[in-house]
Amino acid sequence: MDKMKTDNLLLGVAIVAVIVSIVGIGITYNFITSLRNKLTGYATDTGTINLTVESTASINFTTNIIDWGSGRVDPGSPNATLNTAGGANNVTNGNWTGTTDGFVIENIGNVNVTLNFSAGNDADSLLGGTNPAYEYNVTNIEANSCLNSTGGTDGLNLGNFIPANTTSTQACGIFQFDDSADTIRVDIKLVIPSDSKTGVITDTFTATFFQAS
Repeated sequence: MDKMKTDNLLLGVAIVAVIVSIVGIGITYNFITSLRNKLTGYATDTGTINLTVESTASINFTTNIIDWGSGRVDPGSPNATLNTAGGANNVTNGNWTGTTDGFVIENIGNVNVTLNFSAGNDADSLLGGTNPAYEYNVTNIEANSCLNSTGGTDGLNLGNFIPANTTSTQACGIFQFDDSADTIRVDIKLVIPSDSKTGVITDTFTATFFQAS
């Protein structure tokens, strides 16, 4: 075989070898990629979950009764004062049993609510007599539970006694539901004249609420 034919043969063998190598590399790459996907979960797909959480507006009187029992105005005094916010000595000029139990109200829902209060009577219809008083006072047990309608505290009567009446009156523009800020206290103060009504005196203190805007 002459030299030219030998060179052509070698060139052809070399070309075939290169083609075989390229094909082998491709097959090896595809095999490794497939194996990696199977072993590592490299391939991805997606799934979707759907659910709806319903909003619930709900409050609860965790303390819902104030009971002073039976008593009378001290002789010679024009009136007696009963005040659940007055500490241990919260009855003055009378012999009723003192109680420090105010109403305790908790927002147990999952939305902020607007909270209003109304009473079944005002002071005159509940107690009668000369210059009676029937008042309530809202305070936070947990800080910032009761806010005004814009989320602040300005303009609220927190800590101040205001007259109870039969008209529903806003107490908290935003009564929060957060677990660390969802509980308030409502104290009651009565000024009972010496010429008040007698017998059993009772009233219903009502909280109304709706989801805050």
